[in-house]
Amino acid sequence: MRPDRSQKGFSLLTAIFLLVVVAGLVGYMVSLAVVQHSTQAMAVQGARALQAARSGLDYAARRALESGICPASEMLSFAGDEAALRAFRVTLQCSASTHVEADSTVNVYRITALAESGSYAQGGLASPDYVARRLRMTVSAPPP
Repeated sequence: MRPDRSQKGFSLLTAIFLLVVVAGLVGYMVSLAVVQHSTQAMAVQGARALQAARSGLDYAARRALESGICPASEMLSFAGDEAALRAFRVTLQCSASTHVEADSTVNVYRITALAESGSYAQGGLASPDYVARRLRMTVSAPPP
């Protein structure tokens, strides 16, 4: 009996096909892992930006309520031991208004905090990991 010569090379084509399919799947899985990692990293940065903005609001509210200081615009930066917030700059804006209710005068402060990290610019100066959070708060001291 002689082997059939028409089947020669068929297993080589099957092996090449399987290698191409497996390589494609591995490439897809690697790109999916990279996207998942960068998404998670940006979520952490977004949470840090939110905490930086909250810290700025707390700082400005305390200063406004205790001493009546309400600058139209002010920049904050974090220093010291808190390395997670050092990359953020916080811009505070404050406006004050006075309201008279019955016999008492109430000062109302509207505070906005914008926490940013990275650069939001067009073209080559843009930072791919730019993150920002803006929070607003209205506070007033309780009437006497």
